Amino acid sequence: MNRMRRMWPWALSLAAFGVAEGSPPEKTDGERVQLSLVDPACSVEKSWNCLCKGTPGTATAQLEEIGVDLNVLKTDGWACVQGDFDKDGQPDYAFPGKGYSCNGSVPVRVLFTKDGKVREVSALPREVSCLQLYGIRSKPGPYGVPRTARQGLVDWGEGNATWVYLFNGKKWRASSHFSE
Repeated sequence: MNRMRRMWPWALSLAAFGVAEGSPPEKTDGERVQLSLVDPACSVEKSWNCLCKGTPGTATAQLEEIGVDLNVLKTDGWACVQGDFDKDGQPDYAFPGKGYSCNGSVPVRVLFTKDGKVREVSALPREVSCLQLYGIRSKPGPYGVPRTARQGLVDWGEGNATWVYLFNGKKWRASSHFSE
C-alpha cells in the first residue's frame, strides 16, 4: 500500500504530460506577416525600388519560388510595393522576383493579408520590370490609363509598354497603354 502512495504522484505527472502532448500546438509568430517599409518616406507610387523588411508569414514557399531571398528580406529588405489591392482595409504586398530591375522582367507574387496573416497569394498575369503602386483615380489618366476605385500596380514603360494591373476581387486584370 505504501508503494502505491509513492507511485500515485508519478502517475499523475505522466497523465498531465500526456494531456499536454495531446493539446493542439499554439499558433506561432511564424504564421504572422510582419513587414514594413525600410524607409517609410519611400513613395511606392513614385519609386520602383522601395524595400520591405520582415517576414512573410506562411507565404515563404511562394516567394522562394520566384527567387526572393528570405534572409535578405528579413535583414536588409527586398523590393516590394505595399498597398490595399483588394480594398479590404488590410495591407497587401507585391514582391518582384530575383533579378528585379528596370532592365528586365521578373515574376511577381502578391500577398493578400487578413488580421496579420496571409489570406491568399496570387501571381500577376505577366512579368514586370519597374513596378509601382497605381493609385486611386476618379478619371482616366494620361495615355488612357484607367480610372479605378482601388489601388493597383503599374509597370510604367515607353511606347506601348505601360501595363496596369487591377485586382477585381478574384483575379488580376492587366491592360496595356501607350506612354511617352
